[in-house]
Amino acid sequence: MSNKDISYYPIDDYVQSANTLFHFMQKSEYLKSALVHKALIPRFCIEDVSYLGIIRDSFKFQEVAILEKCFCDIPFHKLAATFPVNGTGDAFDSLSADEKNKLERSNTHFAYYGEYAIAFSKHWGEHKKLQPVHYLNEESQYTQDFTSLFETIFKEENISDLYSQDVLNRLAFIKPLRGIMKRNITRADSSNISVLINKNFHDECEWRYVPDSNTLSQFKTQSIIANPYMIHVCKKINDELENEKFKDVWLQFAYDDIRYIIVPNNTARVDIINTINSLSSSCFTEATDISMQKSIMISKILVLSEIRKDW
Repeated sequence: MSNKDISYYPIDDYVQSANTLFHFMQKSEYLKSALVHKALIPRFCIEDVSYLGIIRDSFKFQEVAILEKCFCDIPFHKLAATFPVNGTGDAFDSLSADEKNKLERSNTHFAYYGEYAIAFSKHWGEHKKLQPVHYLNEESQYTQDFTSLFETIFKEENISDLYSQDVLNRLAFIKPLRGIMKRNITRADSSNISVLINKNFHDECEWRYVPDSNTLSQFKTQSIIANPYMIHVCKKINDELENEKFKDVWLQFAYDDIRYIIVPNNTARVDIINTINSLSSSCFTEATDISMQKSIMISKILVLSEIRKDW
């Protein structure tokens, strides 16, 4: 069934969250790559699982690598909102009062995930099989039962592969309610420092794209690397995923699917306009009015420095 065959009704709209899914990026190169490839390429990202307390042969799993692409459905007016800083660790404690105040004034969603973004409708995300993340309270019975289930899979010999794979797949869509993130900042003396910030992950309203296991099996890979001795190979795999032969794993889109393109300033806007104007004609499905299609895409660019004051 094509996108044109799907009918949407106003009742499908979201009321207390955005009807848009935003994917933020740290570098312009990532946004340019998405526009050229007409796809967001998933990457193995390290996720904390220490809160689950999963133990196998006295080894406690601290982290796993998940092949994913992340989005949020935070309403526009909240994306640039600042929130209090709850730092921890020696590096944070070494900051002066002025440095901590400056950090708090810039403590936004953009500060953690980047000032470049590409956005799509939530209906598009649903059709592309994106899934809202399930945030777990580590004190809940649900979380404790999930941990027990995981440890049972390690112990039992007669559990089917289908059952064990299902439990592993669920791991790709969960996250703790709270955790710690690193924030790189520039100090008053122009030196750089990485500080630890206590974060409420539930406020991020995350959705994830994780390629399905059937597609991944064609490339002899999987969505999760849990073996601590194999996590180091993630960067090499991520580099290989840029190859066109992995196109079926990519999260592909049409230019018409794009709702917004966000850049930090006017210099970045000009740079992205040049990228759009230089796109090959082969990138467009409709051979006619390519100039108009590019113009429409350019009209979707929003400049963060210009609209922050209105949010």
